[in-house]
Amino acid sequence: MRILSLFGRLRQMFEAEVHTDEPVSKERTLFDLNVGQVVSLDLEDWIIEGKVIYHAQPGWVLYGLKSGRQRQGLLIDRSVPDKAVVLTPFAGRIGDMTDVKTEYVLDGKHFFLDYHGEGLVDTFGETTVGRGQLMFWQFETDQREIYRIEWQQGRFFHYDGRWIDAFELSIVAG
Repeated sequence: MRILSLFGRLRQMFEAEVHTDEPVSKERTLFDLNVGQVVSLDLEDWIIEGKVIYHAQPGWVLYGLKSGRQRQGLLIDRSVPDKAVVLTPFAGRIGDMTDVKTEYVLDGKHFFLDYHGEGLVDTFGETTVGRGQLMFWQFETDQREIYRIEWQQGRFFHYDGRWIDAFELSIVAG
């Protein structure tokens, strides 16, 4: 019995030696996904077709998701790792940056400015915004619904959003 135990240990050591050249696989998280990978949200698979990294807000990443003909964004923030914001783009009309208000009433919901900022962004894949300077305003209702405005090079982008728990997302493939 003792010889079998020793033999088993030697085999484990040998197998460990054989696999030393293989890289240790890093666990993927929502913060390090790339274009082409797939996530599951609301019982549907979404391919990541774009990625925006906000340098002025370290830890912010906005993924552009596509499922069939539908598109939405997924905004995550390392400082709030257990939450994410799902954003759906919609057509909005604002003429100038100075026209952005501090509160809005949209569809009977009262949105208050939660934060606003600007900074450089890097983009990968297909995104609504390009690499460079970007301004943004994020509004929230008392029920934690989101209205987000982004501005870049004279163009406005509008998003309707909602908070979700990070466990509602899963990495599928890629």
